[in-house]
Amino acid sequence: MRLYLLRHGEAEPYQTDDAGRALVEAGRRAVLDKADFLEPVSRFLCSPYLRARQTAELMKPRAGIEPVLDDSLTPEQPVEAALSLLQAGEAETTLVVGHNPLLSQLLCDLVGERGTLHLHTAGLACLEAEDWFPGGATLMWLR
Repeated sequence: MRLYLLRHGEAEPYQTDDAGRALVEAGRRAVLDKADFLEPVSRFLCSPYLRARQTAELMKPRAGIEPVLDDSLTPEQPVEAALSLLQAGEAETTLVVGHNPLLSQLLCDLVGERGTLHLHTAGLACLEAEDWFPGGATLMWLR
Protein backbone atom coordinates (compact mmCIF):
# COMPACT_ATOMS: atom_id res chain seq x y z
CA MET A 1 0.00 0.00 0.00
CA ARG A 2 1.05 3.58 -0.56
CA LEU A 3 0.48 6.55 1.75
CA TYR A 4 0.95 10.22 0.99
CA LEU A 5 1.22 12.60 3.95
CA LEU A 6 0.71 16.25 2.99
CA ARG A 7 1.05 19.09 5.46
CA HIS A 8 -1.13 22.10 4.68
CA GLY A 9 0.40 25.08 2.93
CA GLU A 10 1.54 28.26 4.66
CA ALA A 11 -1.37 29.89 6.49
CA GLU A 12 -2.25 33.22 8.05
CA PRO A 13 -0.57 33.98 11.37
CA TYR A 14 -2.20 32.53 14.46
CA GLN A 15 -4.75 34.88 16.00
CA THR A 16 -7.50 33.52 18.24
CA ASP A 17 -9.04 30.82 16.03
CA ASP A 18 -6.46 28.27 14.92
CA ALA A 19 -9.09 26.17 13.10
CA GLY A 20 -10.13 29.13 10.95
CA ARG A 21 -6.72 30.13 9.61
CA ALA A 22 -6.70 30.31 5.80
CA LEU A 23 -3.91 29.63 3.33
CA VAL A 24 -1.92 32.59 2.07
CA GLU A 25 -1.12 32.88 -1.64
CA ALA A 26 2.43 31.54 -1.20
CA GLY A 27 0.94 28.55 0.61
CA ARG A 28 -1.44 27.85 -2.27
CA ARG A 29 1.41 27.98 -4.78
CA ALA A 30 3.59 25.66 -2.68
CA VAL A 31 0.77 23.10 -2.45
CA LEU A 32 0.13 23.25 -6.20
CA ASP A 33 3.85 22.68 -6.80
CA LYS A 34 3.46 19.28 -5.09
CA ALA A 35 0.50 18.14 -7.21
CA ASP A 36 2.65 16.52 -9.91
CA PHE A 37 4.12 14.13 -7.33
CA LEU A 38 0.71 12.74 -6.41
CA GLU A 39 -1.13 9.93 -8.17
CA PRO A 40 -4.89 9.34 -8.00
CA VAL A 41 -5.83 7.86 -4.62
CA SER A 42 -8.52 5.49 -3.39
CA ARG A 43 -8.82 7.10 0.06
CA PHE A 44 -8.50 10.82 0.84
CA LEU A 45 -8.53 11.96 4.49
CA CYS A 46 -8.31 15.53 5.74
CA SER A 47 -8.35 17.56 8.93
CA PRO A 48 -11.48 19.73 9.24
CA TYR A 49 -9.38 22.88 9.86
CA LEU A 50 -9.77 25.51 7.12
CA ARG A 51 -6.15 25.54 5.91
CA ALA A 52 -6.15 21.74 5.55
CA ARG A 53 -9.49 21.79 3.70
CA GLN A 54 -8.13 24.45 1.34
CA THR A 55 -5.01 22.35 0.76
CA ALA A 56 -7.15 19.28 0.05
CA GLU A 57 -9.31 21.28 -2.35
CA LEU A 58 -6.20 22.22 -4.34
CA MET A 59 -5.13 18.56 -4.52
CA LYS A 60 -8.58 17.17 -5.31
CA PRO A 61 -8.20 17.29 -9.13
CA ARG A 62 -5.00 15.24 -8.86
CA ALA A 63 -6.31 12.91 -6.12
CA GLY A 64 -9.41 12.15 -8.18
CA ILE A 65 -11.84 11.87 -5.25
CA GLU A 66 -13.45 14.00 -2.53
CA PRO A 67 -11.66 14.29 0.81
CA VAL A 68 -13.29 12.90 3.95
CA LEU A 69 -12.92 15.16 6.98
CA ASP A 70 -11.82 13.49 10.20
CA ASP A 71 -11.30 15.07 13.62
CA SER A 72 -8.49 12.63 14.43
CA LEU A 73 -6.29 14.63 12.03
CA THR A 74 -6.40 17.94 13.91
CA PRO A 75 -3.07 19.17 15.32
CA GLU A 76 -3.81 18.39 18.97
CA GLN A 77 -4.76 14.75 18.42
CA PRO A 78 -2.41 11.96 19.49
CA VAL A 79 -0.56 10.10 16.77
CA GLU A 80 -2.33 6.89 17.86
CA ALA A 81 -5.65 8.32 16.64
CA ALA A 82 -4.27 8.95 13.14
CA LEU A 83 -2.60 5.53 13.11
CA SER A 84 -5.90 3.86 14.04
CA LEU A 85 -7.61 5.77 11.24
CA LEU A 86 -5.06 4.47 8.73
CA GLN A 87 -5.32 0.91 10.02
CA ALA A 88 -9.11 0.99 9.68
CA GLY A 89 -8.90 1.36 5.90
CA GLU A 90 -8.02 -1.10 3.17
CA ALA A 91 -7.19 1.42 0.45
CA GLU A 92 -4.33 0.71 -1.90
CA THR A 93 -3.37 4.40 -2.02
CA THR A 94 -4.23 6.98 0.66
CA LEU A 95 -3.67 10.74 0.90
CA VAL A 96 -3.78 12.37 4.34
CA VAL A 97 -3.83 16.18 4.61
CA GLY A 98 -3.16 17.59 8.05
CA HIS A 99 -0.87 19.44 10.43
CA ASN A 100 2.25 19.28 12.52
CA PRO A 101 3.19 18.06 14.98
CA LEU A 102 0.81 15.19 14.15
CA LEU A 103 1.96 14.42 10.60
CA SER A 104 5.68 14.56 11.38
CA GLN A 105 5.12 12.30 14.39
CA LEU A 106 3.08 9.89 12.27
CA LEU A 107 5.79 9.86 9.58
CA CYS A 108 8.51 9.14 12.14
CA ASP A 109 6.47 6.43 13.85
CA LEU A 110 5.59 4.65 10.62
CA VAL A 111 9.19 4.49 9.39
CA GLY A 112 10.69 3.89 12.85
CA GLU A 113 12.76 7.09 12.88
CA ARG A 114 11.74 8.81 16.11
CA GLY A 115 12.03 12.59 15.76
CA THR A 116 14.40 12.60 12.79
CA LEU A 117 11.97 13.53 9.99
CA HIS A 118 9.97 16.74 9.61
CA LEU A 119 7.25 17.84 7.20
CA HIS A 120 7.54 21.54 6.44
CA THR A 121 4.48 23.50 5.30
CA ALA A 122 3.29 22.00 2.00
CA GLY A 123 5.67 19.09 2.64
CA LEU A 124 4.72 15.81 0.99
CA ALA A 125 5.97 12.36 1.99
CA CYS A 126 5.38 9.07 0.20
CA LEU A 127 5.50 5.83 2.19
CA GLU A 128 4.93 2.19 1.28
CA ALA A 129 3.99 -0.71 3.54
CA GLU A 130 2.09 -3.98 3.66
CA ASP A 131 0.20 -2.63 6.70
CA TRP A 132 0.36 0.57 8.73
CA PHE A 133 2.09 -0.11 12.04
CA PRO A 134 5.02 1.62 13.81
CA GLY A 135 8.30 0.85 12.07
CA GLY A 136 6.57 -1.07 9.28
CA ALA A 137 6.76 1.48 6.46
CA THR A 138 9.46 2.53 4.02
CA LEU A 139 9.91 6.20 3.18
CA MET A 140 10.05 6.39 -0.61
CA TRP A 141 10.62 10.15 -0.79
CA LEU A 142 10.08 13.42 1.07
CA ARG A 143 9.51 16.71 -0.76
